[in-house]
Amino acid sequence: MSTEGNTDPDDVPKAAPLNPKSPNADPGLHPNPAPDCSLAASMQSIVDDARQLNTDFGIRPYRVFSVVVRWSGGERGRGDASVESEIEFLPTPKLKDYDSLAGDLRSGGEVERGQIKLTEISANYTEADLFTLFHVKPLTDDREGYVEIRHDGRQGAEPERRRFTLKGAPFHDATNFQWVCMLLAQDQARTKGGAVRDVRLHRF
Repeated sequence: MSTEGNTDPDDVPKAAPLNPKSPNADPGLHPNPAPDCSLAASMQSIVDDARQLNTDFGIRPYRVFSVVVRWSGGERGRGDASVESEIEFLPTPKLKDYDSLAGDLRSGGEVERGQIKLTEISANYTEADLFTLFHVKPLTDDREGYVEIRHDGRQGAEPERRRFTLKGAPFHDATNFQWVCMLLAQDQARTKGGAVRDVRLHRF
């Protein structure tokens, strides 16, 4: 009988065994059997309450929101746009590299370009929560989502609004009780009064 095309299992290369002193040989080393019940997880709410003091003391002047806009015409850019939902990140995250945003002069005016880092996002948010808040999963054709950052109001009743999208994957920094996310600046932020800018599609 021809054995052409058949492979003897004994001929398949096998991974070399680890040395007897490798960490895997230590029976006392193992994954966390109950990560949701760990000390770090149990302390997260305490850390969140402490971070809330930063907001109460006025040293977190920027607020961060997850915004969903819906278009009445059945797809983005058609019909009238209205804000369907606005969810604030709590406690207020910490912004880094905000001053790295730079103006880029275009035919329609100056737009901001660059990226910032959002830290101290509560680790009580799950990764699935963040995928929802950052709109990682596609929305329906008549909706668009983004992250909006605006001043807390001490600069006036209608602060400048800036629009961002998530860059890369959220990083769970358990040592510091936080998620860390990179955000990219986007065009078409809402007006100071909160109105959605008119970006309607023109069909000919």
